[in-house]
Amino acid sequence: MFSIDDLKSINMLSYLNDSMLENLATITSINEYRAGDYIFNEGDDAKSLYSVIDGKVGLEIEKNSSTRILIDNITKGMTLGFSALVDTEEKSYTTSAKALTDTKLFIWKTEDLETLFSQDYEMGFLFMKRIAKIVKTRLQIRNVQFLDIYK
Repeated sequence: MFSIDDLKSINMLSYLNDSMLENLATITSINEYRAGDYIFNEGDDAKSLYSVIDGKVGLEIEKNSSTRILIDNITKGMTLGFSALVDTEEKSYTTSAKALTDTKLFIWKTEDLETLFSQDYEMGFLFMKRIAKIVKTRLQIRNVQFLDIYK
């Protein structure tokens, strides 16, 4: 079980008021992964958004069929799987997510979030504003990595 305060520990959710968090709690589930487990793979259908309660997740891209490159570490309070909300028709993850340690995650199904946002536009706006910030940060990280490769 978890509380509203547990949801507030997630960076992107700290901007929501208690009423919004209570509504979000009704569609929130928790799952645990062992170190080495894949949460999702690049190209999989993006059906859920995740936030780290405890542990560490690595975001990887596939260089070729036998090589994956770690591009970012996601730790406590951070969110991953934003493709579940920002893609339009065919939603797919742009990276793979691998538990680097034993990890516990909050999980929200895309369709549940979209239903909630259609009922509370302010919450949807605040939520998507934070998703946009995550996307921007991840793009900046990739740009730096890209520049480092070609120096």
